[in-house]
Amino acid sequence: MGEVPANIVIIAGGGIPNVSGSAVQYTQAGIVALQLLATLENIEAFFYAEAIHNLTTGAYTLPDNSTYVETVEVISKIAAQEAVHVATVGAVLRLNFATVVPPCQYAFPVQDFGHFLTVANLLTSTNFGSVIGVQEQLSGTDLAIASSTTSIIAVEARHDAFLRIMHGLIPNPSPFDSGLPVAWAYNIGLQLIVPGSCPVEVPLPTYPQLFIDGAPSWENWAPDTYPETMGFKWDDQQEWVTREAGKQIYAAWVNLYNQPVYTNVTVSGKGVGTAEVPKDMQAVAYVALTTLMPDNFAGLQDATLAGPLAIAMS
Repeated sequence: MGEVPANIVIIAGGGIPNVSGSAVQYTQAGIVALQLLATLENIEAFFYAEAIHNLTTGAYTLPDNSTYVETVEVISKIAAQEAVHVATVGAVLRLNFATVVPPCQYAFPVQDFGHFLTVANLLTSTNFGSVIGVQEQLSGTDLAIASSTTSIIAVEARHDAFLRIMHGLIPNPSPFDSGLPVAWAYNIGLQLIVPGSCPVEVPLPTYPQLFIDGAPSWENWAPDTYPETMGFKWDDQQEWVTREAGKQIYAAWVNLYNQPVYTNVTVSGKGVGTAEVPKDMQAVAYVALTTLMPDNFAGLQDATLAGPLAIAMS
C-alpha cells in the first residue's frame, strides 16, 4: 500500500494501516474527496516539516526556551503523523486506480513561531472542516470514507489542542467543529500553494480570492471585542462582478455544525463592501460571497462567487 521510511514510522508511532482497501470501490466523487484530503495532508506535512527545520536552525524562537526539547519532540511527531496520513490516502487512491496527488510548492505566510501557531490553527481547522463536509456531501454514497477519515481527524484534533495551548488559547473553544463545503476547503488550501506548481490539480471549483479589508492574509483575527461588521475586498475585474451586477451580494458564514448564515454586503466602492457579522461565532469561521442563499453545502459550493476566508474568532 506504499511505503513510509522506517524512522518516520517510529516517530509517528505507527505506519500505514494493514486494513485492506481492495474491496472498497469509491465513486468518482469519493475519489475527488480523497484527493482533496491528500492535498490538505500534503500541505500539513510540509508545513510541520518546515517548522521543525526553523526550530532546529534558530529561525523560530520560543517564548519560553525551557520548553524547546518538548516542543520539537511533539511537532516532530505531528510532522511524522502527517507523512503517514499522506501515504495512507495515497495508498487508498492507488487501490482504486486513481491519480495520487503529489506535493506542490508551498508559500507559508509565517515569520515567527507565533505566526506558525496562527496558521496551524486555521489550516488544521480547515482539515477538520473538509472531513465533516465530505461526510455530509457523500453520506449517501461513499460510506466507507467515514471510518478512515474519522480516524485521521481524531489525531488532527490532538495536534490542534496542543498547538492552541502553546498559543495561549483554550484547546476546546466550541462544542462542535465547523464543517465546510469541500471546494471551500480546497480553495483555502490553494492560498498556501504556489500557483502553477501542482503536478495534479483536484477537479473541484476554484474561486477568486476574498480579503478582509485592512488585514493581511492568514492573520489571526480574534479581536478582544466581538465585531459587529467586517469589511471585505475583492477584485472588481472578475467576470462574476459583471454577471451579477445589480443583485444583492451576501456574505455566507459557516460556523460550527450549523447551516450557512447570510448577511447583506453593502458595497461602498469598486471591490469593497461591508457586512454584519453573525453573533456568537466561535473557534474558526468561514465566509465567502454569493448572490444566493442555499441551505446546504452542495448548493453553497455551486453558488460561491469569491472566497472563502478562514477567520479565527476564538
